[in-house]
Parts: sequence; structure tokens; C-alpha cells
Amino acid sequence: MTYYRYTDGETVQADSSTLYQLLKYNQELLQNYLELADDLDDPSYVARGNGFCDTKYSEDFIDKQIAKYQQRLADIKKWMKK
Repeated sequence: MTYYRYTDGETVQADSSTLYQLLKYNQELLQNYLELADDLDDPSYVARGNGFCDTKYSEDFIDKQIAKYQQRLADIKKWMKK
């Protein structure tokens, strides 16, 4: 097992098969956030900044998560090439 550090600073310990699992897992997370981003215009979507958030997440949070998982996928793909 080797230690890898994501661009955001989090460290993971993985071997080649674990890297493949991490890639798949992070792809699924990214896809989930992309689907949430598509739902932002849905009238049933509710996210308020006044501390009473009824459902889901704010647009800024979703955008940050999408960027995070896109970068993590790039990191993992780079590790897999080594």
C-alpha cells in the first residue's frame, strides 16, 4: 500500500485495486452532485441561508463539491498512470 495525497490535502492509503475503487466511488459522488446541480431550478428545491434549510444543499456548496470531486478524479487518474 502507498500513501497518496489529494490536491485538497486529504491523504489516502491505496494499492492499484483500491485506486480503481476510489476512482469509481468518486465518479459516483461527482455524478450525484451533478444531478443535484440539475435540480436547482426545480420548484421543490429549497435551500435558505437563514439557518432553516428544509431540503438539499446550497448552490455554492454543490459547486464546491463538484469541483472537489472533479479534482479528485484527476488526482486518482494521475496516480493510476504511475
